[in-house]
Amino acid sequence: MIFRMIALVAGLSFAGTGYTAEREIPSNVPIVSPDELEDYQFEWSEEPVNINELSVAQRAVLNAQRRQIKDLFATQLGILQFDGDKRDLRHIQRLVDKDILSDDILQWQKVGVIFGDILVEEFDLEWVSYEDERGKSKALQWRDTMNFVFPITLFSRRVEYGRKINAKEIYNKVAEDIKGFSEAIRPPGGNR
Repeated sequence: MIFRMIALVAGLSFAGTGYTAEREIPSNVPIVSPDELEDYQFEWSEEPVNINELSVAQRAVLNAQRRQIKDLFATQLGILQFDGDKRDLRHIQRLVDKDILSDDILQWQKVGVIFGDILVEEFDLEWVSYEDERGKSKALQWRDTMNFVFPITLFSRRVEYGRKINAKEIYNKVAEDIKGFSEAIRPPGGNR
């Protein structure tokens, strides 16, 4: 789902968009006061989404990224073995704490692949090809639902915006979201 952007008269800065009170706000963005915002009705639209199994090429890219980042773990941290489950969060955190990747977005996306593999193991998710109006990406799908996690960018986006990375906290947040997926489809009083 997407929503329409609005601007507050109070000079709101849109994180990551480059818009500030000093820059011109696009004409298609309604301007509302803080008081009007409380009753503002956002416009939502359903955009078509295509979900497919990963292609051979997408699987090859994921496998190459796994090998490359595991090689980095081996050469930079001496980590030769991964457990394939949440115990590997400690390895990711060591990488963060040693500041080995700095702001290398592509490397952080490879860490996201490893993190995604942890989520697959822990929550029975499945790697899929997710395509919407913005393009095609690799995502994790929860069961046969329209609930997705996008692990590849979980770390790289935080790096882009200068946010601190705590692998365990990110994992716990995603675990909470996945729990929400299951509670949303559980029938009242029923077990699933």
